[in-house]
Amino acid sequence: MFPVPNLDNNSATLMGGWALGIPSTSIHKDLAWELITTLLEPKILAPYLAAHANLPTQIPIGEGDYSQSANDTIPYYSQLIGMIEIGYHRPNIPEYPQIAEHIKQALDDVYHGLKEPKQALDDAAAKSAKMLGW
Repeated sequence: MFPVPNLDNNSATLMGGWALGIPSTSIHKDLAWELITTLLEPKILAPYLAAHANLPTQIPIGEGDYSQSANDTIPYYSQLIGMIEIGYHRPNIPEYPQIAEHIKQALDDVYHGLKEPKQALDDAAAKSAKMLGW
């Protein structure tokens, strides 16, 4: 299940998968920050991403000199990277996990031949609208 955002904070996109942070109770915040910034350096992160077939979230890795190794190891890399510009972040609302479940159910209904795509998406939209009070 997706984490439910705190409406007092802006949340980031789910792309990338890693959530790196330093707890406020950390004794060695400066060392933790040094570790995080070191791990995220393109020259360090790019080979890891390519070796594990993970898409980059940093422009210098996705489009720069580092992209060649990822392009060689990740199937359809250029097509996947090309979709980033049309991607959007998920809504920062507490209801998002339920909406995501409605979409998942719609996809499952189509995969299993229970509904046509338009009907499945219309049903998901109606359930989501009702939940949101629309």
